[in-house]
Amino acid sequence: MLPRDERRFKTADLDGDLAATCEEFTAFLHPEEFEHMKNIVVLETLEDIDKNEDGFVDQDEYIADMFANEEGGPEPDWVITEREQFADFRDINKDGKMDKEEIQHWILPQDYDHALAEARHLVYESDVDKDQKLTKDEVLDNWNMFVGSQATNYGEDLTRNHDEL
Repeated sequence: MLPRDERRFKTADLDGDLAATCEEFTAFLHPEEFEHMKNIVVLETLEDIDKNEDGFVDQDEYIADMFANEEGGPEPDWVITEREQFADFRDINKDGKMDKEEIQHWILPQDYDHALAEARHLVYESDVDKDQKLTKDEVLDNWNMFVGSQATNYGEDLTRNHDEL
């Protein structure tokens, strides 16, 4: 991990002084949020998933990153759906593998707001009466979903006093 962290740190260290400002340290910790760090995110993803080290992510590597079929039985429906996602949307140029540009499109989509998507998901799943508002009871009835959510800092925000609740 040290060479990987060193490479990431040097990319985040915009002034090259080998000391991290608050902004540089934030870029080191959350590279997906900084334009100058996006290549690092793509490279690290490629290194993590590309098991045959050919510089691409093929469909089997893509699936293996999410699912290990150790029993040798049939694949679950969600895996079949992910294979279709790979073929239809991830592999943009239809060559059977994702290159760095396709990986970037996959993991860093330009028109996707993760926080908004997570908030919409929480409301959709918890809003029993479908009024687009969450009551205290609706949140409490689905506490496990909120505790596991990035939008609530994995439940940390739920332990604080909130007037709106």
